[in-house]
Amino acid sequence: MDSASAANASARPWIVVAAKAIVVLQSLGIVFMLTSAWVTAVVAVGFIVVFIAIRALSRASRQVDRIFEEELGRQ
Repeated sequence: MDSASAANASARPWIVVAAKAIVVLQSLGIVFMLTSAWVTAVVAVGFIVVFIAIRALSRASRQVDRIFEEELGRQ
C-alpha cells in the first residue's frame, strides 16, 4: 500500500463521500446560524482551499511513489 492509496477518491465508496459532504454542509450551516453570511463564505472558501491542497498533495505523493519505484527498480 503506497502513501496515496489512503486518500484516493476513486477507491472510496459513494456513501463515505456523501457522509463527508453532509458533515461539511452541516458545519457551514452552524457557522451561518452563529455568525453572518460573510463569515460562512470565508469558512466555505477555507474548506475549498483545504480540499484542493489535499488533492494536490495526494497527486504529488503518487508521483513521488512512481518516481521512487522507477528509480529503485533500475538498481
